[in-house]
Amino acid sequence: MRTILAGLLLCTAFAIGSAHAQLKEEPTAEDIARGKALTEASGCASCHTADPAKPFAGGKRIDTPFGGVYSLNLTPDRDTGLGAWSADDFYRALRFGTAPDGSRYYPAFPYPNFTRLTRQDILAIRAYLATLTPVQNAPRAPELRWPLNYRVVMRGWNWLYFKPGIIMPDQQKSAEWNRGRYLVEGAGHCGACHTPKNMFGADRRDEALGGNLVQGVLAPRLDAAPNSGVKSWSVEDIATYLQNGRNGKSHADELMSKVAVNSPPKTSDADARAIAVYLKDLPAVAR
Repeated sequence: MRTILAGLLLCTAFAIGSAHAQLKEEPTAEDIARGKALTEASGCASCHTADPAKPFAGGKRIDTPFGGVYSLNLTPDRDTGLGAWSADDFYRALRFGTAPDGSRYYPAFPYPNFTRLTRQDILAIRAYLATLTPVQNAPRAPELRWPLNYRVVMRGWNWLYFKPGIIMPDQQKSAEWNRGRYLVEGAGHCGACHTPKNMFGADRRDEALGGNLVQGVLAPRLDAAPNSGVKSWSVEDIATYLQNGRNGKSHADELMSKVAVNSPPKTSDADARAIAVYLKDLPAVAR
């Protein structure tokens, strides 16, 4: 009898604990607002909008040196979007680059950057995306060259080049600097364009933000090298550029302007300045 009673109590405690865990997952208005800000800082609409009339519905082709991939539908449509995903499904996608069916995403989806976000922020992004209008749109399958057309290859790529985990604050730096780093290296995934890649498409970590060619267009250096695009810019110059796509010294090129339409102009004054403070403090990398 005691064994049965203990088992019942244990099951009850487990059920209550699960209920409390589910309650904690319920987004608040503050969570949704934070998720919206992070989604905009990430420029998600730039890659996940093929038809301007269907924002976030995916299907946009992203060309890579290995072929083309098509962005996912981020609207809460249950059949072709995220509507049937659990919180854990979404978390695993951003933290580990793993789809709900266990297959691996290609790094055109910048999970190597999103892995650096906290679970709280990842779920805030999910909470915001859940408020979007559902749109039925099933993106096309990737069109990659052999052997990359087999997703199992990504297990080896991840083993070699992917290190999941959040950004730990640098206690020697200011809160503003740490916020800027979090946005640049995490949500903003600036290195996806501005860091040179090796022959397998992975970041050259010792040349972070050292500039790169993207679809034949130069994504300039963001470090402190003499020929860096931002070396002579002030913090105010960088913040202005981030929010307006231009400043008194330059304006966004074709590729950056597409990103600017969806993210930097919506970045808050505080976040734009934090990014600028972090970028101005970067050392020059060897190239």
